[in-house]
Amino acid sequence: MTQRHEVLTEQALLALCIDDGHSFVDSHGVIHTDNVNAPKLGEIKTYLQSSDTMLDGALYGKSPKVVMASTDTVQMMLEVAGDLLASDNNKEDRSEMSGKLNALCQSAVIARASDIHVEVGRKETRFLLRVDGKRVVLHSFSDGSSALRQSRTLGTNLAAYAFQMKGKHNYSERVPLNDRFELTLQLDGQDKVVEWRAALMPLDRGIKLVLRCITPLGEPLTLGAMDLLPTHVRLFEEKMKRRSGIIVLTGPMGSGKSSLVYALLETVDRVARCVHTLEDPVEFEQDGVTKTLVEPRRELKEGSGVYLDYTFYALEQLRQDIDITSFGELRSHSATKEFTRKGETGGLAISTLHANSAVGVPAIFIEQLNIPTSIVSAPGLMQLFTHQKLLRKLCPHCALSLDDAKSVYEKHQISGSYEKKRTQLMALVPEHVDLVRVRNPEGCNECKSSPNKGEKGRVMVLEMIALEDDDRAFIKRQDYLGWQKHLQTKGWPDIRTHTLHRIKQGLVDIESASEQVDELMPISSSTLYEQMQEEMKHDYRT
Repeated sequence: MTQRHEVLTEQALLALCIDDGHSFVDSHGVIHTDNVNAPKLGEIKTYLQSSDTMLDGALYGKSPKVVMASTDTVQMMLEVAGDLLASDNNKEDRSEMSGKLNALCQSAVIARASDIHVEVGRKETRFLLRVDGKRVVLHSFSDGSSALRQSRTLGTNLAAYAFQMKGKHNYSERVPLNDRFELTLQLDGQDKVVEWRAALMPLDRGIKLVLRCITPLGEPLTLGAMDLLPTHVRLFEEKMKRRSGIIVLTGPMGSGKSSLVYALLETVDRVARCVHTLEDPVEFEQDGVTKTLVEPRRELKEGSGVYLDYTFYALEQLRQDIDITSFGELRSHSATKEFTRKGETGGLAISTLHANSAVGVPAIFIEQLNIPTSIVSAPGLMQLFTHQKLLRKLCPHCALSLDDAKSVYEKHQISGSYEKKRTQLMALVPEHVDLVRVRNPEGCNECKSSPNKGEKGRVMVLEMIALEDDDRAFIKRQDYLGWQKHLQTKGWPDIRTHTLHRIKQGLVDIESASEQVDELMPISSSTLYEQMQEEMKHDYRT
């Protein structure tokens, strides 16, 4: 039976108990725990017996009493502790943390960062921003205070405030937490409500908190604004007009897949056709699109064993008269099974998938998600596979030609970088070296706000497979290498080819492109083995 107690309301002790997750201290100084090996139990004992003010010093220098309690009782009292910690008694601390969280998130908005990383170690907290796909150290908050070498306490307090006060969770350093919250921030001189997704991961001696901005900080992209090839746009628009079939978009995390889904749905008449998306989390609001938040860890009813996951909502959608369905991501067999059924039974189905190429999609469906080969290769079902990445874009105001770059790179004592770029460009695009551009390491007034001097914004590179019956024959045989060679004989431009096109356009630096696109400068294994043999002829110990 669950018992209720009065808990000691000392703030640091409450935080210690919540961090422990298995223990609380009642108003008489007795420790109640459901685990004799609780991670912070020793610290709780030490805290009690070292205080000469708590309970008028009644526990000072003494070993506190420990009693076993049920897990239900402990969890109930820890919820009480969380409420007390967040009560009006802590208004001053809350105000300070509110200001710090606002300053941190405002800094990210100013930099147009997609993510904030808060890394809390044993002694200090490190703040980083992901800007244009690259992590950079945050040097100062928007209020002018330093963000460098901050205390561990600041990081943990920020995390606790984000989850307990802005979100809906009791804070604990011991378990992963996921939540979301909103802040009113300044964007281009105007107040804007910005939504953030918070994800906490325990570390060996600390925590890592990632805050992802899920509110578009500019106008949401349209297909036309993505600067894709005209045939890319035409194929997307044609496939979105279909009444059935499947479109699968792939790419690494942060490659703009959600933005592309948004842009695809923008091409649809959302009055004539019912569009309903399932997302975890819902990232963008969109006029005329109904969106459902998928909560895979939440039960429909406590103890029912039925969870509000993609499979559950996919089945519920059957009664909703939907023309186009979008799944945020395919992760499980059951969800993928229902997804493919939607594409088979008179609806257009779109989803994202983590794969390293468009060619890799069928193997994941068949071998990882256990969808029968006969379904994946069925005539007319799979319509379009894509793979995309985002490359940092050269600042158009200060990008350098190869000739102009030589002296600038020498001035900054990075001639080696210049020579490497020149050699690679001469090998890859020898007929276009007059058109290519490289990053200006000095930057200019137009890109000075970016942490990547000489680069500003990002541009998409994309490979696309519009499936036909000859493609499906390779999939049915699961001959993926043969399929790739077949595509190449048809002149299929893969993501490497599109990247080289971006380089020829003078839009991206070859070094930045190489960071994202594998095998931009392929080296055969035989060449590598020859290099190893040659290196072993030398004695490196001398």
